[in-house]
Amino acid sequence: MRSIKVFLSNSFVNDELSLKDKNIVIVDVLRATTTIGVALASGAKEIIPVDNVSTAARIAKGTGNSLLGGERNGLKVNGFNLGNSPLEYTEDVVKEKSIVFSTTNGTTSILKSKYATNCMLASFTNLKRTINELYNTEGDLMIICSGKSGDFALEDAVCAGEIITGLLVKDNNFIIGDPEIAVCSLAIHFLGKIPSSEKIMKMFSVSGSGKHLKELGLEKDLEFASKLNSNPVLPLYKNGVIKLKESFDEEAMQKAQMKKVNISKKEDENSEKLQEDS
Repeated sequence: MRSIKVFLSNSFVNDELSLKDKNIVIVDVLRATTTIGVALASGAKEIIPVDNVSTAARIAKGTGNSLLGGERNGLKVNGFNLGNSPLEYTEDVVKEKSIVFSTTNGTTSILKSKYATNCMLASFTNLKRTINELYNTEGDLMIICSGKSGDFALEDAVCAGEIITGLLVKDNNFIIGDPEIAVCSLAIHFLGKIPSSEKIMKMFSVSGSGKHLKELGLEKDLEFASKLNSNPVLPLYKNGVIKLKESFDEEAMQKAQMKKVNISKKEDENSEKLQEDS
């Protein structure tokens, strides 16, 4: 039977190698995983997650057609093109751009998953798509709640609880422990048996991160992040970049076709050589 393990904060992941060859889900509802999904849906070429501001600036300088995006403590970093609001990442701004991205919590979680076999990014806006993809993924699952500055964040735990509950509805044979039961209980407490955007907004109103963003005048970001299944994309982190699953699938297909062409070409060359030798 498959197991599900949840980390209640990214600070609980002490060893990146412990995630090697695992199926990982990153949750940072407010706001990194929500915003990254929007950026990619708006046509961004890729998201390059980095851990600090100076590294972001250096990478952006060496990356053509790029933008700097991210925040510290909820506010756009001085000198960056974009903050961490999903409302900023519109098609006219990000289409075909590489976005070098650094946030207080989310990118830390993502970078800790660099050795994972699969690393998906989840939020309430792509909840159903995430559950379906995880259900069809072989192997055990780990969910990393990004949290808030190394501590617990209610909205991430509730989202993780919804993911686990959705998987258990499809197959109740998953092995779970106390942390997983706890986040499922939180999800039921705040969102009930049938979650809705209104219930998510109410949960945001009592969460520390939600209150902080409201104090910063970013209530519209909360409204966007609460829109259940409104952006059914699947961002994946692989080889140092984040792209939509479809983009990685297309690249893999192109590589396979190119390999097939090269093999065929080599076979033709060998055949011609044999004819010449004879």
